[in-house]
Amino acid sequence: MPTVLLLDVSLSMSRPVPSSDSTENHTRHTIASAAINTFLDYLTDHIKLEYVALLTFSSVCEVAVPFTREYDNIRAKLLNIEDGDKTCIETALLVVNQLVLNDWGYQTPVHIVIVTDGSCGVGAIGRNRILQALPLPPTYPVRIHILPVAAPHDPNLQQAMLLYQKIVEMAGNTNSSTGNITRGGIYCPDQLNVPGVITAMNKLCEQQYQEFWCTLKCGQLETRVQLFPAPQPTSHEGLAATYTISNQLHVIGFMSQQDLGTPIAVSKHLVIPQAQTSNTNTPRENYGSKTPTKEGSGTDGSTDEDMSDPSKVPNFCVLLHGALKLLLKVEGMAAVLQLGPDWWGSLSAWCHMSRARRSWLLLSIMTPGASAAPWLGPLDQLGPADESSAAAAETFPVRSWRSYSGGGSSCAWARPHALLADVQKVLRHARKLPDKTQHLYKELNRLRRAAISLGFSELLTCVGGALERECASLPPGAPPEVALQLAHAAAALRDPRTALDIKHTLQPLTSNFSVTSMTH
Repeated sequence: MPTVLLLDVSLSMSRPVPSSDSTENHTRHTIASAAINTFLDYLTDHIKLEYVALLTFSSVCEVAVPFTREYDNIRAKLLNIEDGDKTCIETALLVVNQLVLNDWGYQTPVHIVIVTDGSCGVGAIGRNRILQALPLPPTYPVRIHILPVAAPHDPNLQQAMLLYQKIVEMAGNTNSSTGNITRGGIYCPDQLNVPGVITAMNKLCEQQYQEFWCTLKCGQLETRVQLFPAPQPTSHEGLAATYTISNQLHVIGFMSQQDLGTPIAVSKHLVIPQAQTSNTNTPRENYGSKTPTKEGSGTDGSTDEDMSDPSKVPNFCVLLHGALKLLLKVEGMAAVLQLGPDWWGSLSAWCHMSRARRSWLLLSIMTPGASAAPWLGPLDQLGPADESSAAAAETFPVRSWRSYSGGGSSCAWARPHALLADVQKVLRHARKLPDKTQHLYKELNRLRRAAISLGFSELLTCVGGALERECASLPPGAPPEVALQLAHAAAALRDPRTALDIKHTLQPLTSNFSVTSMTH
């Protein structure tokens, strides 16, 4: 998750900070710079691949350092920042939105860390104006964290807390791609000095920038790896459960990327192996021959000097990366991973063309559920290819064992009018019920299968709403079967138990209206 450091450079940041030590002459600006350096030190030790940008704001906002992994450029810039005039946080957030959308788009989650002096510079009326002018929520997932460089009982901070809380809440509402609303926070220091503000910054880092370590396994081979950025718990429309990635990722097989295609990815992560060093207490028989080649060498024929170099220690992640890189060039293969119960992902070698052709292991996390790639069939039923069987010659997509009612041509939505025509066809049959009941469900099943295959579940929600509106607008003399069928079809489209099951077929509602009328 890229991070934007938003540093307040208003005149109030130049105020000296009272200190019992006469040798220390700190201002709020120097304390804020120390906090930012602490943040950069934390990233250097734990998350070196994080992109960070530094922006300064007063009445205007400027990009001091664009997104970079060279944290020394940010440290150097902190020493040469000029003071501004007044605080204008709404202008700063507007510039941040433009920067993020230009560099990362609207799908990449972003952290925004605002370091300010705890004063919004206006009264109650001015706060209301600022709240109305805030460009929140933005069009991309974001978490905003605020670090006020102020004493906890500062009157200005107490007045600004309402504004800060509203900023954090409004920003958190946009991060709904995982199904859970995640928000940032306000990290107030216990005391206004360098140690107090650094402690608050360390708390922010520990809570918001956690590493994710897990074990990557393939048969009896395994290694410790880090996923960057750290994956978040997720859910999917139609599935009530919240899914969390397991601490063990299992490679369950390999598949041609042409067959695997490009299923919808919840997120993508780099797989980074843990640096390994030699351990004299750990046997190394599994790495090679058990017969030493010379005195002082290891059981695999490598010397102690070689084993002291982490780059020369055998690592399964390096082996898997080399194999996938070779398979990608020769056969176009990728690995299929089990991430947890009813959750899968794909692992492939990805080459970064702009960085001297550096190659990485890239994990693509699919949407939860066995129907994440409908053209493959249920992912929990995939098995090893048997070359001796006649079925081995079959290619994807896998033909289902059950036939769909109302077969017919598939939907082709290359242009908006084609989609509109299919929806209007459904509504035309709905207005001719009960005579067109079978035709209605035939078109609904065709529309539903196409929507699930394309990951277009929002279409089913909209069609269900349209059927409910048709039901509400029925004339008084309409047969009761019409209202029941429309309500049943709308509810079936939204049923969470079958929302993503491409095999499920919608059936008309069966009722005996003559018996019902006699009973009443």
